[in-house]
Amino acid sequence: MITQEKIVERRKHKRFQVQEGVYALLKNNPSKLGQIKNISRGGLAFSYIVDGEQMHEAFKVDIFISNIGYCLKDVPSKKISDLHLDNRLPFSTFSIRQARIQFNELNHSQLSQLDNLMRDYTTGEQN
Repeated sequence: MITQEKIVERRKHKRFQVQEGVYALLKNNPSKLGQIKNISRGGLAFSYIVDGEQMHEAFKVDIFISNIGYCLKDVPSKKISDLHLDNRLPFSTFSIRQARIQFNELNHSQLSQLDNLMRDYTTGEQN
């Protein structure tokens, strides 16, 4: 007999797919720059090119939009996961990873800026 386990959703916030051109810069010593895939009030997921250095457990992140000069600075965050992605370019010599990070205590201004970003630069809710 086949049993189906019920998946329990642990997220507190809805995730939204992000438009092209929205990036995260982890101030990680060395820093990591990557394109954001999805975002919520609780955190984000982004992909980046591997530089050989491990991601720290806690850090600050800047979120910016390349073509308009928007920048949400110094968001306190922590690593949730950091996974290898298959590179879709057959002759490429670099590796890509996807990191998921959780935001820590955001101040009122940061929450307001994050809400504006999600309202204006996302393409819809992600399942």
